[in-house]
Amino acid sequence: MLYEHDSMHRQRISVADIAAQPGGIEALQRRVHELRSNSQDFAANAIEWEMAALNVR
Repeated sequence: MLYEHDSMHRQRISVADIAAQPGGIEALQRRVHELRSNSQDFAANAIEWEMAALNVR
């Protein structure tokens, strides 16, 4: 997923947090497409599974 740098700590930003933002669902869909284009299907699947669990498609 995505991480936000906070000083020396990395904080995980959830799919739900991103989806709740304006344009967040589209951003997630673009990220899934980008990951698949780079043959990173495992990461793309993980995002899609979280989106499906949240009913945000």
